[in-house]
Amino acid sequence: MTVSSRTNRKMGFMALRAGGAVLGAAALVAAGLATVQGPASAAAAAAAAPQPKAAANNCLRASAGSQWNTCGYDPVYAFRKVYLDFCGRSPTTAEAASFSRLKGKSEEWKTSLSGALDTCLKSPYWLGTDGIVWRLANPKVAPATSIKAGTRPGSIPLADYDFDYNLYSYINSGDRDVRELLTATYYVKRTSDAPPTLVKMTEEELATKRGALGQLVPVDKRAGMLTTHWFGVVNTMFTAIPRTTAAAAYRSYLGHNIAKMQGLHPVQGEPIDYDAKGVQAPACAGCHSTLDPLSYPFSRYNGISGGGTYAANRLNSFTKTDSERVVQAPASGILLGQPVKDLVDWGRVASNSEDFAQKVVFDYWKQLVGREPTAADQPEYTSLWKSLMSPTGSNYRVEKMLHELVLTNAYAAP
Repeated sequence: MTVSSRTNRKMGFMALRAGGAVLGAAALVAAGLATVQGPASAAAAAAAAPQPKAAANNCLRASAGSQWNTCGYDPVYAFRKVYLDFCGRSPTTAEAASFSRLKGKSEEWKTSLSGALDTCLKSPYWLGTDGIVWRLANPKVAPATSIKAGTRPGSIPLADYDFDYNLYSYINSGDRDVRELLTATYYVKRTSDAPPTLVKMTEEELATKRGALGQLVPVDKRAGMLTTHWFGVVNTMFTAIPRTTAAAAYRSYLGHNIAKMQGLHPVQGEPIDYDAKGVQAPACAGCHSTLDPLSYPFSRYNGISGGGTYAANRLNSFTKTDSERVVQAPASGILLGQPVKDLVDWGRVASNSEDFAQKVVFDYWKQLVGREPTAADQPEYTSLWKSLMSPTGSNYRVEKMLHELVLTNAYAAP
């Protein structure tokens, strides 16, 4: 994303907001384009809210002089916002005028809005190197240029995180199942940014890349973003029981930060402390009863030591530095209260969970709405992640989910 693109987008949003004030719980009277999420109790709603006619009049008075419909979902506002969010520019005068002529024609403006979104989803601003999707991956990839291999290598090249960004971008675009973030057995290369072009690599091509440039985990042991060379290097490093790796995966893809005591599912009899790290201490056991069973499936995958490979007997090399008992740590574990036999199973269970669907939608919601979902946002937010999981909804396709997101009041009520 260039400096000029970011500047244009900022100026566009300043102009977008200049047309009128933001009304919090204003009545939504925009010709059936949106509805109010009222209080749980009808009696409470009647007592708390003005009568419909009075509310509508108040809202219309507040909208007077504004270029936007501040009473609810504004299609023209949404159209401009889609261009800014996904293309990094305002619509041209001709594009804006053409869309404005569709005012009041619900099916026609929705088709036009959808078309604009489809175009922008293929733009370098959205899908290119250092574009929006790339940046959404930043917290998950945790890039460190000093140890990057491949293009633009650092001073100590250990692994190439371009594989991670390319895989993330590929799975989050097109008609692809976003669950493959945690289940993919393939890797992806970027062949162009004009337009952004991502293609699967063949195993023969992967085999030519060795050492820091390689992806050395066997196909049947791969679990998408969880088993890339880079993910092991920056998280597992030299550890026997990769708790940091499991915690990073749990936070990045299921939205639970164990350091904040989120997503705790204590397992009876845990932690066992196979590596003699003192995790059974009273101050530690509460979190480690969840974290350690999450971590065991990662323990057969090497980080820096072992060069990002898979080794069934990996723990044998830690008996002198950690504990002779470390070899007893299982390759199986417990995730979200469910047994998983290995890391491949970990990825499968995680990616089919509600936690995963919520985190996918959460990341895009925060990027596009500009805030975390509030209590008032819950009906729309919940509808999005439930649709993501539904075969009759967006069916784990991010781009389909985004078409639903841009039609929410949270996204386009000025």
